[in-house]
Amino acid sequence: MKRSVSALLLAAFVALAVAVPVVLAGGKTQIALRPAKAYPRAKGSAQYQAQTSQRELQVEVEHLRALRGKRVFFYVNGTQIGAARVTGLGKAELSRNTELGQRVPLVSSGTKVAVRTSRAAVVSGSF
Repeated sequence: MKRSVSALLLAAFVALAVAVPVVLAGGKTQIALRPAKAYPRAKGSAQYQAQTSQRELQVEVEHLRALRGKRVFFYVNGTQIGAARVTGLGKAELSRNTELGQRVPLVSSGTKVAVRTSRAAVVSGSF
């Protein structure tokens, strides 16, 4: 009996250790996104915030004047989460917030973020 209770407690602790860090962080985590070879001047960043009641993800990329008016696509761990048109100033951004009813993927250490055109990578990085 003692052994099964210990095993159960250990399993619960491991489950919490995996699930809670993002929620407990409570603060903002921000990363820089590195430019791809096709767009060496591109600069980008991604910011993630998680609280018990909401999650928010913002991704920005700039210095893309060559892509003005074109659409870029935003990915988290290989899954497209949205798209935006590059402005006349060469900037594109995407913001998602669960409080607004939007789907926000869970982000943890190692989560990959990328911005791509329909043909090539623009910037990428990981939390």
